[in-house]
Amino acid sequence: DSNMAPRILLCGDVLGRLNALFKRVATVNKANGPFDALLCVGQFFPNHVEELDEMKQYVQGQQEIPLPTYFIGDFGEGVASVLCAAKLKSAEQGFKMEGIPVCNNIYWLKGSGKFILHGLSIAYLAGRSSSSGSAVGVYGEDDIDALRAFAEESGIVDLFLTYPYAPPGIEHLSGGNAVISELVKELKPR
Repeated sequence: DSNMAPRILLCGDVLGRLNALFKRVATVNKANGPFDALLCVGQFFPNHVEELDEMKQYVQGQQEIPLPTYFIGDFGEGVASVLCAAKLKSAEQGFKMEGIPVCNNIYWLKGSGKFILHGLSIAYLAGRSSSSGSAVGVYGEDDIDALRAFAEESGIVDLFLTYPYAPPGIEHLSGGNAVISELVKELKPR
């Protein structure tokens, strides 16, 4: 039914452990689904290059991805090798705010953007803060300015995906990232 609210799963750090992630997603989907998409807001890639094989099985199509999966944590080991083909394809076809396809059902939300996913307006700021903003895994002034421009447009933002988030056990984070705090005030996500 097209009038039903979208059903979206959200997760934090994946750290390249796609087997565990998609096993859990399949279990939740079977018990409480179907879900329309999975949004990953933490570090998507592993911390060590030897943990990359599991991820490559999915990217190369040897393992099935149960539902459309979007990620913003484009840092960790092996990022360049995994995202190289997607980056080249993106350069040829033009940037897509709704995600750059990495493989079947995995989409890289690069830099910053705003798009509609199953009727939800989603804004995102991918990666970590950097003065350059041109490398994979970081955002820069251009990404922040683009989001500020979206904030000036009319329209609702349902979700704002960003990283970093508070570490486990921290309920009242003092300090934080001032730029992200400002963007939250400007975008006013629901």
